[in-house]
Amino acid sequence: MQFNENIKIRSRRRRRVRWSKIFMLIIAFLLVIALLLVGYAYWAMTPMSSAESRVEHLVRSKAGFVDLDQLTVNYRQGTTYGVVGTNAKGQKRVAIVQGDSNKVKTFPRSAGMSNAALKQLITTKYHPKKLYEANISMYKGVLVWEIAYENQKGQLNYLTLDFKTGKPYRVINGL
Repeated sequence: MQFNENIKIRSRRRRRVRWSKIFMLIIAFLLVIALLLVGYAYWAMTPMSSAESRVEHLVRSKAGFVDLDQLTVNYRQGTTYGVVGTNAKGQKRVAIVQGDSNKVKTFPRSAGMSNAALKQLITTKYHPKKLYEANISMYKGVLVWEIAYENQKGQLNYLTLDFKTGKPYRVINGL
């Protein structure tokens, strides 16, 4: 009889919740999720990173650039890489690489508008609320500036301006 009472007493005990174990499991789960997200971001950026490395190598070897100041990418009609840098003589140059080709076209940077002059032209003529990007690219065989900005109404606008003069080739307003 005493044996049966002990069994009843033991069966009525509540199990204790171990909050520390639950907390550690939640932290471990969150760490695994964070590692998966970082790994996915790295995997997703690998093609762009390898393409940029290929373009940098091409520009250094074929165009003779020593220092690279800026590398921009334009995806309008295929992929166009624009690289601004300095050659061995200390001259600022612009190199254009079209997509996966190994051809590099170079131009003197001094032949085009300076960054300050371009910004001045855009702010006085187009009055942007926010300037998103200004990339050097090719348009119909001519060196151009590809500009994206937000106007005062909050609309997205694109400009294709001549590299030397700033003359508009193409204007897309109000997207």
